Amino acid sequence: MSPQSKSRKKKQGKAPGRRPENNSPYGALLESAAALRSESWLLADAWASELYATLWLAGSGHAPLIDALAAMDDPAALTALRALSGVGSAEHRTAAFEAAETVAARGAAEPSWYVPGIEPDFRDAYLVTNLLGDVEVVAFTQERAGVGETVLFMRQPVLGATAIELFATPDEGTKALLEDMIASTPDAFRDEITPLSATGVYDRVWPDVVQFWEDGPDEEAEEGLMGDEDVRHPVQLIALADARVSVLVPTEYEIPVISPERTDEVVAAFLASEHGIADVEAARAFAEIVVGAAVEQNRDPVVYGPASLTAVLILNVAARLHVSDADLALLPEIVRAWAYFTVDARDLPRDEARAAWDEEMPTVLAEFSEAYADPELAAERDGQFR
Repeated sequence: MSPQSKSRKKKQGKAPGRRPENNSPYGALLESAAALRSESWLLADAWASELYATLWLAGSGHAPLIDALAAMDDPAALTALRALSGVGSAEHRTAAFEAAETVAARGAAEPSWYVPGIEPDFRDAYLVTNLLGDVEVVAFTQERAGVGETVLFMRQPVLGATAIELFATPDEGTKALLEDMIASTPDAFRDEITPLSATGVYDRVWPDVVQFWEDGPDEEAEEGLMGDEDVRHPVQLIALADARVSVLVPTEYEIPVISPERTDEVVAAFLASEHGIADVEAARAFAEIVVGAAVEQNRDPVVYGPASLTAVLILNVAARLHVSDADLALLPEIVRAWAYFTVDARDLPRDEARAAWDEEMPTVLAEFSEAYADPELAAERDGQFR
């Protein structure tokens, strides 16, 4: 989900003119890069990120393309290298930059948007969530050569990034994008926009970038890149996000880790709450699972919503643990009690948040039941619920 209003922003799309040439394996790429020469740095970065994703999905590697472009005396090759030097890992950016310097030294003309020595500087960032915190939107703006550029992450705890968008920051500022998003999707988000620091953005989003690369390509990633343009997938801008997020903090910065003691603290608080469960040991076993999963993911264990709770029920219970029939019968009551506990622990609007959980709970339990009945997951279980 991304902002829908078109009055304040311009979405960056694919570069125009990708007609292949017959005389070079890089003909189509060079023609596409040539079309970028008089465009914007923002569009060049989006183009380079998509190219990076294509190479990643194909498994062809980054180095052969960089080496080929470095050997060309062509302004289009220099444009491609300048664009590629702004996306991907620090190692890949450096390789593209050094190759670009080599081509430039031979006299190739620079693209109109390129300014030597300019790096994106953090301007501001904001967070928007839905009521139960299962969907987060992190929008952060960096300024480069006097131009504001906003990267918008939509993410879910446990699942990571579900969409990434890039915008030319409107004159009204970063908050204007989020105000448009909230207004255009009634009831989807809380009407609260919370400021974030650069480290606050990094702490939330960098693990998603790492998780994305570690999980590897999938069919949805390929469809998101090669299919209908309306299909958005993080693969399109993940290389750009990698570069933009990594420069938010010093190289020696480390994300704060949630203390293991938080597990005992939250489990005790849950058992002391008005959970109404007669079998306290079953309640304890469940709490230890969901709290432990959150701490392992470096998330505060009371920050659960329907999607994140469903994911943990499937990944940490259905796929790992044998649950007796008696405990399976108790789980709906325990899951609901846990959900209500997280509402109070986070000081959410109690009636509204509980009603939201009540609406989603049948789906949460049905998806868990379906997963628990899956023979493939059953074969993987090697532990006990209690």
